[in-house]
Amino acid sequence: MPDSMIIRNAQRSDIAALLSMMKALAVFEGYADKFRVTAPELEKRLFDHRDFDVLVADHYGQACGMLVYYRLPFSYDLKPWVYMKELFVQEHMRSAGVGKKLMQSFIAGCKQQGVAKIRFDVLSSNERAQKFYKSLGAEATIEWQLFGIDL
Repeated sequence: MPDSMIIRNAQRSDIAALLSMMKALAVFEGYADKFRVTAPELEKRLFDHRDFDVLVADHYGQACGMLVYYRLPFSYDLKPWVYMKELFVQEHMRSAGVGKKLMQSFIAGCKQQGVAKIRFDVLSSNERAQKFYKSLGAEATIEWQLFGIDL
């Protein structure tokens, strides 16, 4: 992993890079035709409304990876859960430890905040991602089935 890599919270100056990575993820995951995020809307929701948070992998001042997440209110154990929505590393930085460093920083921050559980979805066809998450101690949840309602 590059020594010059730092993990930090997103800044307003990251909007263009974040939008680019979000678009690339939409292409990879097959929903590019439904992608509607714009720079002004992303900035408003991230920094003004605080709908979610983003960690950025910064390499020599350039955002090369992101981890998007939001908090879920506590339930039975009075501890919050966190839902990781997206983890993305630009193609030229993959296999350099960027994703691992993002995840390690994310997990450490969650532990500091008293988070009880991190949840996330992985495409069934993305075996590389599944292997990566398992290497970090993640387990597939088989007792719950994913449901959704498109509106």
